[in-house]
Amino acid sequence: MPLSHNKGQIHPNVWLLMLAQSLIGSAGPVIVFVGGFIGLQLAPTKVLATLPIALMILGIAFFMLPVIKCLSILGRKKGFIVAIIVGALNCLFAAYAIEIANFWVFCSSIFLFGIVISAMQQFRFAAMESVPDELASKAVSILLLAGLIAAFVGPEVAFLGKDWFETEFVGSFVGVSILLLLSISFVSFYKPVSKQQEEVQAPQRELIDIIKQPVFLASIVSATVGFTVMSFIMTATPISMHVYSGFNIEDTKWVIQSHIIAMYLPSFFTGKLIQRFGQVKILLAGILALSLCIIIGFAGHQYVHYWGALVLLGIGWNFMFITATTLLPQSYTPSEKYKIQGLNDLVMFSCQAAASLSAGWVINTLGWNSMLIICIPLLLLSATVIVHWHRRNKK
Repeated sequence: MPLSHNKGQIHPNVWLLMLAQSLIGSAGPVIVFVGGFIGLQLAPTKVLATLPIALMILGIAFFMLPVIKCLSILGRKKGFIVAIIVGALNCLFAAYAIEIANFWVFCSSIFLFGIVISAMQQFRFAAMESVPDELASKAVSILLLAGLIAAFVGPEVAFLGKDWFETEFVGSFVGVSILLLLSISFVSFYKPVSKQQEEVQAPQRELIDIIKQPVFLASIVSATVGFTVMSFIMTATPISMHVYSGFNIEDTKWVIQSHIIAMYLPSFFTGKLIQRFGQVKILLAGILALSLCIIIGFAGHQYVHYWGALVLLGIGWNFMFITATTLLPQSYTPSEKYKIQGLNDLVMFSCQAAASLSAGWVINTLGWNSMLIICIPLLLLSATVIVHWHRRNKK
């Protein structure tokens, strides 16, 4: 693992990537908020209202392997800049779709956001490769703070720009395109950490041999379950709150914003918790938080129930995602990194996409409680895999 410029200190790369991600990541909250409103206005039926949000996640899964292949050919820095430029152009395509009031063209533009967002997902690996092993969790935690900034920047830009043009929300995506172009100023100062040539070109193991490792299974299952449960419940919450429980848009928006804050605010201390208590305990703490989210969700449909459940949902995701990310490099060698990082994110975002796509149907046909019940076996699976890895590791 390459060392940072000064042992014990965080490499400037981490901060540059965090600042860039805080601007690029603003696209996500804009799509969640504005995409929901536009979906309600343009979709042929209410069931399709959340389709744009689901297509964003599906786009991440679809473009993940091609983007990682491009990064391996161009290098991380050039690949990141190309993806950002494509994302900025796609913002204008989304603005055009809103202008012509075409739901399916808008859905296509949201799907294409998967290119820049899948590239941004590789920032966390670039950050970890810039620091010593013992600082990996801290580097990922710092990077996730970008989500906290984006949670405020994105909606502010969306609502500031919504009246820039005659058609509402066209300016929102124009504003996001400006943020994406500004992020290039930070990425341009990123310096890829050099690798030993023999490490990069070392022989690679068969994929099945890597997958069979308990440490790999613990990492990929934890991250995938965390993302799937989080996305499933989060996507369905606005429908459950606004359509079925009668809460207004403002109340619903604050619950989702609180959830996004809870996803990223723990990043201030998650890295330190991992260093102090170990990866196993923090993964299990994440499962516990998600379990409490489900229990509160069963308890009632008052505002406090939605708010409490969604806050715990964010905290549980944070613990599981950061810990699983720092665990993954233990399963591969430098020559295997692109292959395994790509597989990890492909599985994770494919499952998240399936959860988002099915959330609207489940909440409208089976109801809120049935949706919560579906999440329980996933948490049990994750706990089982983590305990199995821990026992094997102790031996």
